[in-house]
Amino acid sequence: MPEFAPEGVTEVVAVGGVELFTRRFGDPALPLLVVIHGGPTWDHSYLMPAVAELADLAHVVLFDLRGCGRSSRTAPVGSLPVSALQPDLLADDVAALIGHYGAQRADVLGFSYGGGIAIRVVDQHPGVVRRLILASTTAYSDQPAAADDQHQARPRPAIAWDDPELTGPGAPDGALSRAMAYAGAPADIWRHDRLEDWHRVLAQVSFSSDWNLPYTRGQLRPGCPADAETVLQNWAGPVLILHGTQDATHPVSHARKLHAAVPTSTLAEIPDAAHMAHFDDPRAWVAEIRRFLALGT
Repeated sequence: MPEFAPEGVTEVVAVGGVELFTRRFGDPALPLLVVIHGGPTWDHSYLMPAVAELADLAHVVLFDLRGCGRSSRTAPVGSLPVSALQPDLLADDVAALIGHYGAQRADVLGFSYGGGIAIRVVDQHPGVVRRLILASTTAYSDQPAAADDQHQARPRPAIAWDDPELTGPGAPDGALSRAMAYAGAPADIWRHDRLEDWHRVLAQVSFSSDWNLPYTRGQLRPGCPADAETVLQNWAGPVLILHGTQDATHPVSHARKLHAAVPTSTLAEIPDAAHMAHFDDPRAWVAEIRRFLALGT
């Protein structure tokens, strides 16, 4: 049975041969909004409580991607094969969740890595997506930053992937991702006066190690389709591109380029916000999503 808590309704949903840990907010009778987190070695918790603020106009469903958090995991935590982490299967999970929660179509929000998966959902299951929100993400894996991007003002410290305390056989689950998240915090958020608050957010994240070795071995395809522009152009549905102007992970020039290429897109830039724009300025971030979703009612 679902567990009722102040943080939403949590349950484990079996779809596509995996179990996905989900968290829901809002009336199930409202339009469905499925949120895909990034990382992918994080869980969904860092996107709270910003997305929960949308519960008055949507049935908001967050979940841990397979290989993450409390969803089905690979060895040694679980028995999922590494081949099950391919991004097309993650996109299938989103479509399956939409069906599980009784919707023919849903709005989909993809954050960072999750944005690439959201575009794959549109590519593989175009009929199940009503409106698409791409937050702090990129459609261009090899696109350099533009000359006017300011994101390099806060470079990310290097973390040694061969550190046995982070990636060795005895390393705690998610140790590398946790270390990278804390080291990268000054680049991920723009509001350094709230750095301790962001550390408290990170302390609640269930980081995982499932993706580390397959990534270094080149066993996993990129999260985003190779020609995301064409995918979105052919789909021709409404897209909100939501981006912090100071993003150090995916420069804002990527968002501007995608907006110029996709006629059905809307670009919303959040000033003085970095990669975690939902944390730097949650009021503006949520307001842009509200405005966009209201267009579909």
